[in-house]
Amino acid sequence: MKFKFLPVLAFFCFNIFADSDLLNSDNVSLSLMGSLEGRSIILKVKDKDGKNIGVFKPSSGSTLCHGEYASYKLAQMVGLDIYPKTSLEYLNIKTQKKVVSLLKKTNFKDVSERKEENRKIILEELNRNIQTNTKLEGAFKPWYINFQFYKGLGTKIGVSSHKIYKYLHADQPQLQKNKVLKLEQCTQMLEPKGCTIGYVFADDLAKDFSSMLLIDAVMGNNDRFPGGNVHFKAVPGSEVIQKPGKLFFKSARLFSLDNGAVLKPADKTALNILKEFKVSRFVKTYVEKLYEIDKMDNATLRKELSLSPEEFEIFKQNLKDLLQYIDALKKQYKQKIWFE
Repeated sequence: MKFKFLPVLAFFCFNIFADSDLLNSDNVSLSLMGSLEGRSIILKVKDKDGKNIGVFKPSSGSTLCHGEYASYKLAQMVGLDIYPKTSLEYLNIKTQKKVVSLLKKTNFKDVSERKEENRKIILEELNRNIQTNTKLEGAFKPWYINFQFYKGLGTKIGVSSHKIYKYLHADQPQLQKNKVLKLEQCTQMLEPKGCTIGYVFADDLAKDFSSMLLIDAVMGNNDRFPGGNVHFKAVPGSEVIQKPGKLFFKSARLFSLDNGAVLKPADKTALNILKEFKVSRFVKTYVEKLYEIDKMDNATLRKELSLSPEEFEIFKQNLKDLLQYIDALKKQYKQKIWFE
């Protein structure tokens, strides 16, 4: 059987951020995401032709919308480009009334008691906003295709048994350049059903995973490893091949799609995971950028990340704790802590 070649743009996203005017216009429609995105309430955004253009994520459940944005922004500041483009937008009163109608017609009891509880909580918030003429803020992300969750690096057991795991440790040899690994994830829950297979350079995968854990530690991500919060995607412009039951990404990259479970007071889950995995090898330029960020003027940095004073204090403490951990590793392993 001949392979079917998908369009050249193997990894599509809406190139222009949907701004708040677009989100609140009559040219888009909103619907609730399906039941597989977790306990948070997330809205799918479609254009006038019914084409998916993005998602809007207000603070709900474990999702902090400022955390979604700050995670993306921090990754951009250090030079790591495996995070989806994210902007902070808002829904006006007219649009919030539409969301109220959606939520009133929905019940998540059969899906999750926690999700049903979060539906009621945000419904109350929307009703308060409507009474007080208050906007609903949220993180907007463009709609992406040609990606898949990856359990292989999305659970603690998967990480510790993965082929790249030992190379995350400074006392181990460096990974061979241009060695290709196959990433495979099969699912009957998500579209496309079947198996998604991606081919990735092993050293790139190790670097991206180590770097994602760095960002997690600074942001205090406490929900990275339940099985579905690590993804891989087709590299933009690379070949994507589809045949019955299988989708192939000829060139793949790790992808950090969901980053909202962050900045909880005194939560050191992410840093503790870094230590538990004994990750001690990093991309030097990213770490150097973190040292520079730590020295930035606080007011400037807080504005750049769009964090509240309370959120920023947690961020700064997390960054301090991470850099102390790296300082200790540098003393122990010297230059061995850097990927070549």
